[in-house]
Amino acid sequence: MLTHEQVAVFETRLITAMKESNILMLDALLAEDLIFTGHTGQVFTKFDDLDAHRSGNVEIFEINAGEQVIKIMGDTAVVSVLLEISGSFFGNTEVGFFRFTRVWKQAGDGMQVIAAHATQVVS
Repeated sequence: MLTHEQVAVFETRLITAMKESNILMLDALLAEDLIFTGHTGQVFTKFDDLDAHRSGNVEIFEINAGEQVIKIMGDTAVVSVLLEISGSFFGNTEVGFFRFTRVWKQAGDGMQVIAAHATQVVS
């Protein structure tokens, strides 16, 4: 049975992998059939996400995690987390707060993100 602590560890790994553009770690943490809806409404696959990091189209300068809510349902967890992110995204520098909702599913001894959605928080 999943615990909040286990899910939080995988969230931390994902944030670290995003910041470092660590393709190997991202590859392990993202499900093959990932559906990711970015804050602009565009839908990305796992391949799209890895390619954006690999090509340098996504370069994250800093990520600071804030409020986090974790809900566990069997071998699946839903995480809502507020992140302050600064980085370059396809040639545009952005700094702001983003709310991510991620669906994690157990995969062997680990977990993978099977779906995610990001929204820019406007104050």
